[in-house]
Amino acid sequence: MSSNFMIVTRMESVNRTKVRVTVDDEVSWVMPASQAETLELYEGRELSEEDYARLYETCILRPAKEKALSMLERRDYTWRELYERLTLQGFPKEAVHKALDYVQSYHYIDDERYARNYLLYHSTGKSRKMVAQTLAAKGIDPQIVETCLEEWEDSDLENIRRLYTGKFSGETDLTPEKRRKILNYFLRKGYQYGDVLSVIKEFDSI
Repeated sequence: MSSNFMIVTRMESVNRTKVRVTVDDEVSWVMPASQAETLELYEGRELSEEDYARLYETCILRPAKEKALSMLERRDYTWRELYERLTLQGFPKEAVHKALDYVQSYHYIDDERYARNYLLYHSTGKSRKMVAQTLAAKGIDPQIVETCLEEWEDSDLENIRRLYTGKFSGETDLTPEKRRKILNYFLRKGYQYGDVLSVIKEFDSI
């Protein structure tokens, strides 16, 4: 047997409609069972380099690109989020990287844009620390997060004052229990103890 041939070493049912195909015990991907049957894929099947190249393009890379585009039509994703989603779909890591390179080349994913949009639309009431942690958890580079936060106009003190005015402006003559309740509310949102205490004192002295 020529060394240029590859072997389908494993065919595993994923569910009623999909199978996982493994070649040479190295590369594996998930595809429709009906498509695998049409392409006559089975354990022990020999694949020439040309056969595998066609399979890779039509059954792995193209579907990975199409899946990425489909997901991005519904909402924005960070690079890491999309990578994790595509990997969970059963695409090989190499194909996932190529699919992400493809959508990134058209600026369909842009972590800096994602971070700026998050600050614009989803940061209300959250401390800079909490926002930074959320963006980091989404896989955004710390340098991008830091740059976007530096440009963010709202300071933690301004956010605390805004939240306090909307939620606690009616609270006067604060008892130790009320003060502790308000303090804990802001601490849970990631604000610093000193900043919260400073704002509480401002309003309590009015």
